[in-house]
Amino acid sequence: MQNGRDAAAGASPHPLRASPAPAFGMVAATVGAPARSDMMRFSARVRSATLTAALLAACAVAAPAAPRAQGAVDADARGVLDAMSAYLGGLRSFSVAYAAVDEVVTTAGERLQFLHAGELMVQRPDRLRATRLGAAGTAEMVLDGRELILFGRQANAVLRLPAPSIAAAVEAVHRLGFDAPGADLLAERPLDSATTDIVSGVHVGMTFIDGIEVHQLAFRGVEVDWQLWVTAGDRPLPLRYVITTKTVTGAPQYTLQLRAWNVAPQIDPTRFVFVPPPGARQLDPSSVTVNAIGDMVIR
Repeated sequence: MQNGRDAAAGASPHPLRASPAPAFGMVAATVGAPARSDMMRFSARVRSATLTAALLAACAVAAPAAPRAQGAVDADARGVLDAMSAYLGGLRSFSVAYAAVDEVVTTAGERLQFLHAGELMVQRPDRLRATRLGAAGTAEMVLDGRELILFGRQANAVLRLPAPSIAAAVEAVHRLGFDAPGADLLAERPLDSATTDIVSGVHVGMTFIDGIEVHQLAFRGVEVDWQLWVTAGDRPLPLRYVITTKTVTGAPQYTLQLRAWNVAPQIDPTRFVFVPPPGARQLDPSSVTVNAIGDMVIR
């Protein structure tokens, strides 16, 4: 039976910036067992650093970048977005749990949603550890200040990429052909309104997520529309992030939920050290390709 994901008709959402950028957000990778075609998958996105992986794709042509009418963003929306960007970008370290939903629209028009979840630890500018649990298996990603290591437990396979910083890690991931929705949130200026693809934006209103009061913001861009829910108060943190890709038939969405933020974690330095298990095979970047939903297939 054909995997439903392989029938995807759209591509994963492009970064929110109108031009390619070094990125990384909460990125996570997965490698499925060899019997399942050995898939490896990320979950994340950013412009000079950022949060978690990507699961979609197939022939889509991105609309050309158009000038942004920044004046169309209302003052309340810009104020909350800029406060979040400054606060989150100013954190030297943090940890957070996440759950993500990648939506695929098949050639028949059917919407399928693929789920994954995990945890992320960040120590700027060059340390990161992420775990990811999803349908393709469990994966770990470690950035140790010199290289980015992606490890798939079921396949017992390791991919190493040179990366001296979070920004460089995101760039390395993009060069492999991966998108990383959500990675924008790991940038030094997450979703900076001066550089993000924004045509218009509004402060929708106040609401609650898990009993926490949040601002709901809605923005439109050239390639994507996106919404962001940011905690009220003096610690403006994102709790929910939804990206809708307009350049793909069916307008699939990527949804990222964030919880259990710790903005002053005591992280053991050994958490950023990867020790491969016995028998782990080393992968060459040339031995992998990206399938229709953004999973990395080991050839």
